[in-house]
Amino acid sequence: MGDDTLSDRLASAVHDRYVAVNGDHPMTAADDAYVREHFVPATAEAVRLMLDGLLPLPSYLLSDGTPMVPADHGLLAEVAGGVERLHDWFVAFWPDDPATGEAEWGHYLSGQYVCLEEVSPVRIRQKTERVAEASAAVELLRRDPHDEIGRGMIGEAVDGVLAVPGLDSLLRPMTAYDRLRFGGPTVRETWVDGPRREFLTPVAPVWPLRTERLVLRPFEPGDAAALAEAWADEDYASLLLTHTQNPSEVAEMVRRRADPGDGRFVGLVAEHDGEVVGDSILILQGTGLSEGEIGWTVLPRHAGRGYATEAARAVLRMAFKHYGLRRVVANLDARNDRSAALCERLGMRREVHRIGDFWSKGQWTSSYEYALLREEWRAAGG
Repeated sequence: MGDDTLSDRLASAVHDRYVAVNGDHPMTAADDAYVREHFVPATAEAVRLMLDGLLPLPSYLLSDGTPMVPADHGLLAEVAGGVERLHDWFVAFWPDDPATGEAEWGHYLSGQYVCLEEVSPVRIRQKTERVAEASAAVELLRRDPHDEIGRGMIGEAVDGVLAVPGLDSLLRPMTAYDRLRFGGPTVRETWVDGPRREFLTPVAPVWPLRTERLVLRPFEPGDAAALAEAWADEDYASLLLTHTQNPSEVAEMVRRRADPGDGRFVGLVAEHDGEVVGDSILILQGTGLSEGEIGWTVLPRHAGRGYATEAARAVLRMAFKHYGLRRVVANLDARNDRSAALCERLGMRREVHRIGDFWSKGQWTSSYEYALLREEWRAAGG
């Protein structure tokens, strides 16, 4: 009975401490379900250490009062060499700013970093840096949505770059309860969901695009019939990414390309006098969706008339002017002399010649990557 009484006392004490920090707000059934999925009940020993100020307070209290903590709640203490060493180990991550280190220690003990997938000094610092970066990026991009520095910053802040995690991977989903205790939108809603909607969700231009001879428009189901003959041709498909395709496969390809999806894949059919003569694609990618990959084909019976070049110029203009990309690349089989020549007519620069890197249709072949920066396109009169 003594142990039970002690547990009741501990539960009451940690409840009071938790409410003093977070306020007294209701947990919904959905909140409880989220917490049970992502957290575990705190042990009696962990609660004692919380009340002694040696481990963080619970991340949540379930609606039945159960204190819940991350599964690795005590891991940092082990890494530090014991709970008595945890404070000094923790604040050492801010060697040039002891005041910030102490403030972060206080936030850590209060359980306020419930937003992080992994609660550690490194992740806390990264979250702080990425939020500051996102804030600066939003300011730049609201002045100019095509600002190159802003696009890079928002991409790094939200999605991360090589060896630098972004907020999307650092932050947990969180709950309606968190909006109550923190007095507004969660950090994920503010610095991941909001910027993604505002700056990282492509909006298509008004269709169609028109050139001197061509009309470029999104794929439609009826285009499959016009493309089927070409895709059955071994010579036509020989230097493309896929093998020949039968009419049903072509119809499925067209169906997929006609679906705008998240807007990052732009597939366009090129028409001349109402007849399909080829197609072009633009794939939005890279940090902050600041880069695009362009591709094209022309149907064999329409080859040699400059249609591919004309369509590609229009797609480049769309990429740089409408989408605000800073760089466009084209990747191709090194044996594709016609596409290589087209890249050079577009003013693209061959940046990479990979030797024997590309497995295609039963053999290893080499590949080229061509590229063009927006400033180069402008300088050339684009």
